[in-house]
Amino acid sequence: MNQSWKQHPGLAKINPKKLEIMELLVTQCQGKSLEMILPDLMAASSRMSEQGLSFTNEETGIIIDALKDGMTPEEQQRVEMIRNLIM
Repeated sequence: MNQSWKQHPGLAKINPKKLEIMELLVTQCQGKSLEMILPDLMAASSRMSEQGLSFTNEETGIIIDALKDGMTPEEQQRVEMIRNLIM
């Protein structure tokens, strides 16, 4: 599993709880198809809301880029379409 996303400068000052959720999410989702990832993303969003947290657009982009790493080119295109809708 590619861990290079953890070196992103945008994570330098992230809330440790948010980083923990990001790590769990990326670990759970890497290598899965887009259809399998969406429920995990929704569950992570709910967990964060319960804790009064939310990801910034930059943090969301880091997650998306990490997840795209194991996807087919077609899935990566679909993810980019979704990114444009949510960001």
